[in-house]
Amino acid sequence: MEYLVIIGVILLIAIVSYSASQHRLDSKAAKLQHGNDEERQLAGELRDISRQMDQGKYFYR
Repeated sequence: MEYLVIIGVILLIAIVSYSASQHRLDSKAAKLQHGNDEERQLAGELRDISRQMDQGKYFYR
């Protein structure tokens, strides 16, 4: 029974950290969108990485 609790906690931590990193990328992209050309390009790349994470492609490359 203890193993199930430990596995559940590990899965919960993994899901929360995945969501947090995706949120951080999106928020940083939103801030950079209002900058100069280089910052807007970086914002597009960050949004692309976040989108690939949604599709499950980022971790399998």
